[in-house]
Amino acid sequence: MRRLLPAVLFCGLCCTPIAQAEQEVVISAGKGLGNALIQRYSISTAKMAGASYARRFLEYRFVTGLWQWWGQASYSHLWLDYRGLDQTENIFELKPVLRWYPCRRAYGLFGEFGVGGAYLSEQDFGDIHLTTKPNFALHFAGGYRLQNGAVVSLRYSHFSNAYTNTPNPGFDFAAVNWHFNFK
Repeated sequence: MRRLLPAVLFCGLCCTPIAQAEQEVVISAGKGLGNALIQRYSISTAKMAGASYARRFLEYRFVTGLWQWWGQASYSHLWLDYRGLDQTENIFELKPVLRWYPCRRAYGLFGEFGVGGAYLSEQDFGDIHLTTKPNFALHFAGGYRLQNGAVVSLRYSHFSNAYTNTPNPGFDFAAVNWHFNFK
C-alpha cells in the first residue's frame, strides 16, 4: 500500500485527464512525393486536396508536456496526368492520432503521429500498382497553434499494405493543413 500511494499521487497530480471534447475540421492541400522516402516510385506530379474531421477524446498533462488523443476520419483526393491520361485516387482513412505539445498547454509548436486504416479507390496510380485497396495509413505532422485557436500544420502521409502482401510499393504525399477548432 505504501508503494502504491506515491504512484496514485503522481498520476493524480501530473496525469490528470481533461474532459472538454474539442473538435476540428482540417482542410488540406498538397502534392505527391518522389521515391526518396518510403515509396518505390514517384508520384511527385500528383496534386492533393482533402478534408478531415477529428475529435479529441483524451488529454493528459505530464511533466513532458501536453498529450492529446484524437480520433480522425479523413478523405483525400489525388489527381495527376499519367502518360496523357487523367488519373484520380480517393482515399478514406480512419485512425487514432497522438498530438504532443512540449508545454503543458495547447498552444505553440506541436508534433503529431497517426496510424490506422485506409481504403483507396484505385490500385493503380501513376507508376504505382498497389496489391490491395485496403491499406495502412501513417502520418507525421508538425504544426503551430496560436492562443486564439488558429492552427496550421505540415503533414507527411504514407499508405501501404505494410508487407502483408507483396510487393509493397506504397505511396506518399505531403500537405499543408488548416485546422478549424470548435467545441
